[in-house]
Amino acid sequence: MPAGSVFFAMPRFAARIAAIAALLLCAASLRAQSIAITPGYTNIGLGQSLQYTATVSGLSSSTVKWSVNAGGGTITQTGLYTAPKSVPANGALITATSTVNSRILGNVYVNPEPPGPTLVAITPNPLPVGNDTITLTASASAPFVKGVSVVCGGAQAAAKFVSSTTITTVMYVASYMQTVTCTATNPGTMPSNALTVNVGGTPTPSPVVSPSSASLGLSSTKQFSASDATSWKATYGTVTSTGLYTSPAVMPASGTDTVTATGPGGSSSATVTLVGPIVITPSTATAVLASTVQFSATNATAWSATYGTVTSTGLYTAPAVMPSGAKDTITATGPGAMGSALVTLQNYPAPAVSSISPAALPLGAFTAIITGTGFTAQSAATLAGTPLTVTGWSPTSLSISGFVPTSGPVNLLVSNGSAISSPLSVYVGIVGAQVSAAAARRFLEQAAFGPTSADAASVQALGFQGWINQQYAMPQVSNYNALLSSSQGGMPQQFLVNAVGNPDQLRQRVAFALSQIFVTSINTIIWNDSMVPYEQTLLADSFTNYRQILEDVTLSPTMGQYLNMANNAMANTATGTVANENYAREVMQLFTVGTTMLNPDGTPQFDAHSLLVPAYNQAVISETARVFTGWTYQPSSGPVEWNDYINPAGPMVAFPAEHDSGSKQLLNGYVAPAGLSPQADLDGALDNIFNHPNVGPFVSKLLIQHLVKSNPSPAYVQRVATAFANNGSGVRGDMKAVITAILLDPEARANDDGGSDQATDGHLQEPALYIAGIVRAFGGTMGPQNYFGWDLSNMSQDLFNAPSVFNYYSPTFTPPGISALGPEFQIYTPDSAVYRANMVANLFASWSNPVLNYGPGTNIDVTPYVALASNPSSLVAALDLTLTHGTMPASMKQAVTTAITNDSNGNLSRVLTGTWVILSSGYYNIWH
Repeated sequence: MPAGSVFFAMPRFAARIAAIAALLLCAASLRAQSIAITPGYTNIGLGQSLQYTATVSGLSSSTVKWSVNAGGGTITQTGLYTAPKSVPANGALITATSTVNSRILGNVYVNPEPPGPTLVAITPNPLPVGNDTITLTASASAPFVKGVSVVCGGAQAAAKFVSSTTITTVMYVASYMQTVTCTATNPGTMPSNALTVNVGGTPTPSPVVSPSSASLGLSSTKQFSASDATSWKATYGTVTSTGLYTSPAVMPASGTDTVTATGPGGSSSATVTLVGPIVITPSTATAVLASTVQFSATNATAWSATYGTVTSTGLYTAPAVMPSGAKDTITATGPGAMGSALVTLQNYPAPAVSSISPAALPLGAFTAIITGTGFTAQSAATLAGTPLTVTGWSPTSLSISGFVPTSGPVNLLVSNGSAISSPLSVYVGIVGAQVSAAAARRFLEQAAFGPTSADAASVQALGFQGWINQQYAMPQVSNYNALLSSSQGGMPQQFLVNAVGNPDQLRQRVAFALSQIFVTSINTIIWNDSMVPYEQTLLADSFTNYRQILEDVTLSPTMGQYLNMANNAMANTATGTVANENYAREVMQLFTVGTTMLNPDGTPQFDAHSLLVPAYNQAVISETARVFTGWTYQPSSGPVEWNDYINPAGPMVAFPAEHDSGSKQLLNGYVAPAGLSPQADLDGALDNIFNHPNVGPFVSKLLIQHLVKSNPSPAYVQRVATAFANNGSGVRGDMKAVITAILLDPEARANDDGGSDQATDGHLQEPALYIAGIVRAFGGTMGPQNYFGWDLSNMSQDLFNAPSVFNYYSPTFTPPGISALGPEFQIYTPDSAVYRANMVANLFASWSNPVLNYGPGTNIDVTPYVALASNPSSLVAALDLTLTHGTMPASMKQAVTTAITNDSNGNLSRVLTGTWVILSSGYYNIWH
């Protein structure tokens, strides 16, 4: 791995626009129909409306269904769009979809923008002819911001930002102009209202009193000013010739006074609101150190305390240390007045801890509630000497969160300053655990998409076999139903949603392995509604029988389209056509038998001349292809028709007229008799393939490679193949027996507790496992609009879009320079390795927010780790448990500790640094 990483930011919004545009161009090339929307890209104010129209070409109906993406506003079915009240996070995409063909649609982006500034004045008014410096004034409620631009008299003018309510610009005012109209636009907003002023003349302005209003106590002073003022007066108080106002000593009945300035152009006034003395309630109070008391006072504009602190709303917090005299004074000040209150301070109470819920804390990140007495806002809690984060409190409870990297009994303490509670013994981990924490986490790297704290605890409590049995008994949860109504895109994102969050982990992991054996690809299938049923078939069949999977895949309309079995006609001597051999070849080469005869342990057989013994020849392929003739898609209605268009609603159906019913010479000398129906011919051929002696070791090794390790020993393969041949009850191909044998084999469970890593252990995490495993490790969430789809593609695993039937990588790939197999290394190029490291750097990048976001609903919260970062060794222990199941080699621990120690950018930065170093390491990238 490279020592450093090149950081880069992916312009995801632009990338999504480009992706959608590419799909639209593709659709246009496939269909002559189109929908055009007018107007095009438009800026619009928040809450404003705009009428859109759709022009439909090439369809029988011109009606469309209007829609807009979530959060992007609303649109009626007549095309009247209304922008949202706030700026949407993902922009606004308006879609018009044909009502007769939902795959034909048009899109247009609209950019909702917030309102701009509000202009209230332009000076001078009127404008003199010549070069003028013009001052524009905005209201305080809709001010200018830096970067504001100005248009005056129809021309863009340079704006000088003076303050949030004042900008200036220079303009030449010609003699022929009668009026000048100006607008201002803040960056990213709509233009302001337009103000128009006349041209010509230089009138004498009236003085403008500043400030225009004020609040003041009795017998207090306030300085006012006004340009061109020649005299001042006040109704009740007094004003000097320079505008210094003194309020009256007695409150007038109105409670206000008026200050007036007069000049050659007229006069103007300011209003003074008079206030009496400030009275604080309560006037006295008693407070424990670091506790709070709410005070109130009429007309108070500022608060202060001699020792403690007071907010602008009068919430007083007592000091943490007792001052001399055990008293504190609270002061409230307002216009010309002040008041005070006295607080008597008391020492901290000694806290007492009675219980914690849950009574046993999970290993790793946790949240809990401590119950007891004497808790304050300043109470602190520690577990095994490690500080915990207090997220809420009351006098009798503390809400806490933290991280515990080791199992066993530990002491919980609560302190109020120097007063510390008696320790409460708390057990961390699973009482009576069946397996160790490290073993449970390593097991979930093989049987799931990586461990979570909750799943690891479940494995510890149930044991390996108990957890497997629980998974077998669990109904299918994961699906892609939400994408059935969509045309293209979204399946990789939904895959990650399922993999990260759904409990049917073993079913999903096996189905993912099967999808890389029985490969289909969206590059041929094109549409989601054809791909989704196929993937859901693999999910449903994961725990059935390999013979069942073989038949369901064979008759799948998706596979029928992908490998050309659908509408595969028998040979026609008149036209010289023969049966398509594509599916016949791949069902044996890739799905069941392989090309070479195998020993029961999966090793190849050699003849007397040391040559590989072939499992079949071209003649067998040609004969088997004849079996797979006479099948077409289910009709949506009416009778079965040959060459019908794909219907993913159900399995393919026989069309006897196109089936070759002659006798056939198949695998191992089996002869299929003439005159069989298409179904009987198919069943006989699949039974013949399924019972070939190669199938057990061939399939077993593939599944071991996907779930456990790239280089299983021949003995491991033979033990699993034996379970394939007979589940103990005489049943061949029982997937539950095969999966159990793979996961519980001694070779799979060797080194569960670390310390004995072997060169042939484990396998490189392919991108889908890598991404899902990271998010699960931190207990993160994954939403269907996550940003990882682009990352998967850039790391050469665009899910459900394999480049060919041979998957993304070959199970027999050997990395250069070594003799061991490393299938996933075929797509782990130098470019993808750097991209992987940069993706992690992008994901774990934040200046201040410990909740890391990677798309709507996709978050990783590292808050529990931030509290540990002041102690690098504690943080590394936590990250070790989270990411490398507590078995990180000592030399690597030291390297990560050094990197964290050298990070001086704060605790959050330390967490992100340590995480990046581990996730970018070769040790993490290979699941051992």
